[in-house]
Amino acid sequence: MAEHKVLILGPEDASIDAERAEMADLDVEFVQANPQSQGEAMEVVKDADAIMTRGAWGVEPVINAADRCQVLAVYSHGFNNIDVQACTQKGIILTNSAGMCAEEVSDQAMAFILALNRHVVQATEQVRAGKWNRFDFRTDPLDTQTLGLVGFGNIARLVARKVTGWGMETLVFDPYVQPWLIQEYRVEQVFDLNELCARADYVTVIVPLNDETHHMIGAEQFQAMKESAYLVNVCRGPVVDEQALIEALQDGQIRGAGLDVFEQEPTDPDNPLLKMNNVICAPHMAGGSSRSAWLSAHRAAAQVAAVLRGEWPMAAQNPEVAASITARRRAVAQAAAR
Repeated sequence: MAEHKVLILGPEDASIDAERAEMADLDVEFVQANPQSQGEAMEVVKDADAIMTRGAWGVEPVINAADRCQVLAVYSHGFNNIDVQACTQKGIILTNSAGMCAEEVSDQAMAFILALNRHVVQATEQVRAGKWNRFDFRTDPLDTQTLGLVGFGNIARLVARKVTGWGMETLVFDPYVQPWLIQEYRVEQVFDLNELCARADYVTVIVPLNDETHHMIGAEQFQAMKESAYLVNVCRGPVVDEQALIEALQDGQIRGAGLDVFEQEPTDPDNPLLKMNNVICAPHMAGGSSRSAWLSAHRAAAQVAAVLRGEWPMAAQNPEVAASITARRRAVAQAAAR
């Protein structure tokens, strides 16, 4: 019998070569399962020492059924579909695949900014429609523009570094960022979200979705923005109040938007945002590349391997759980000894 049982939730025929490679030095039994109901999920997790999931079954009843679990790892950067509080209360370390698509998402943000600035999509549509009028589009030089980054994690820092070559001034709103990072990346920190919205020509949102960030960009922020400004969202749809965005665009409060994500996905084909010629969008594809899928598996597995070795994982997302881990492990050991 192996020392550790690692449960991988998802297609049962999916390759687990990355997981095996990252845990090659450990005595691990890998079990793949694809439960079709909450009850099935509760049954398969109960004796797992570690759970790896692409986001399915991260609800409280399933987490509470995982009596032996030390770590729950998601294969994605986002973990908003996992009940973080339930993990913490259960003494389970929640980890993600942080960094697995940072380059890709930052590139998507930059692609939106450049496409909006140069009217790439709209110009393409005009040419295809047989129109040829270069004077239909007003373009402001990027080196006279200000970028506003809402959130200054790994992805936003890459954006800040990349736009340096464009000569843009960069503002940052992030109450949790370390002050030395502001200096290192040569950006200006503002401490009021509405101030950033008022000063930026491109308000670019790159934050995790949680209770604090849900609808953090809404009517108040759109009212603060310039009429010539754009919104770019490459994180999670519900961070932006979509109805407020629709109204802001309809009323001319802002100039346009670049959206990789929507509040409901797939979004309704009748969504008014899809009918607006000043909105460009994508189907939540910012993190995708030939590398990111491979890297996500290795990053997720490396976090699990660290915990099973008795180490603290680099991508722990609920550090407050540390206070309860020792007591929980002792209780599990006592239960196993009975």
